[in-house]
Amino acid sequence: MVSCSRKRVQCLEPDENNATPWGCSTVLRIYDDPWKIKKVLTATDVLRHHNRLLLAADLVQNLVCTVLTDDESSKLDSGDGAEIKFWDVHTMSLHTLVLKKWASTGSFVLIGKWNDDFVKRRNLKKGDEIGFQWDKFNRRFNFSVLHRAMA
Repeated sequence: MVSCSRKRVQCLEPDENNATPWGCSTVLRIYDDPWKIKKVLTATDVLRHHNRLLLAADLVQNLVCTVLTDDESSKLDSGDGAEIKFWDVHTMSLHTLVLKKWASTGSFVLIGKWNDDFVKRRNLKKGDEIGFQWDKFNRRFNFSVLHRAMA
C-alpha cells in the first residue's frame, strides 16, 4: 500500500524528463495542458444518493498526494480524510470536499457536498468531462467543466 505521506514531490526535484507531475520544468514546451486530472463522469458520479466522485488511485497518488501538507496526508492515511479546497474557475466560487481512501478497493473518493456544489449547481451529467489543476499559490485545486456530453 502506498501512503500519501511517503510520496511527496517538490518542484525543485524534477523527474527523468526534467519535470514534476504539475509541470515545473526547465524544458521549453509550446503547450502543456494544465488540466492534469481529467475525468469523464460516470452514472454513479452524478447519482444523488451516492454523493461522491470516484478518482483513480494512480491519479491521486501521483498528482494529489504530492501537494498535500503532512497534516493532510496523515488525515488521509488514517482514514479520516483530508479537506481539499476547489475553486470553480467559471463561477468563481470556492468549495470544500473531503478526500478519502476506500480501503476495500484502494480507490479514492471526494465526498461532502459533491452533489450540491458541483453536480446540481453546474448541471453535470454522465459523459461530461471535468478537470482539476493545482494552484500552488492559493493551495487549492481549480475545477472546470472541460467538455459537455452530447445530448
